[in-house]
Amino acid sequence: MQATSAFTIDKKDVNPVEWHGGQMSHTRFYKTFTGDLTGTSIVEAIMMGPEDDGPAVYVGIERFDCTIHGRTGTFLLTHAATHHASGGGASWQIVDGSGTGELAGIRGEAQILPKHDLALTYEL
Repeated sequence: MQATSAFTIDKKDVNPVEWHGGQMSHTRFYKTFTGDLTGTSIVEAIMMGPEDDGPAVYVGIERFDCTIHGRTGTFLLTHAATHHASGGGASWQIVDGSGTGELAGIRGEAQILPKHDLALTYEL
């Protein structure tokens, strides 16, 4: 199944972290989703931007409290992304076994679309 939802970042807390070789932060994002997936999420992320032309990196864990196509529950999504001058890559994976309520057993992956929408491909 596929769920597509727009999202807004309602709040962002950025806390710099002591790090040599670039700027590092622990960042918490609060999001609201509308569309096939409705609800909220909180992302805990570690973000690093290099001092030179090296890759920018972030990893995170996102906890959703939502309804997807009429089913309500929670689940976790892991984030991993890099970006450098020649491109980059990203991965968003649902953590197997993390679903609760009517989303128990959810598994799959996500991507961020160009207009800042979330596309979730999942199985239940």
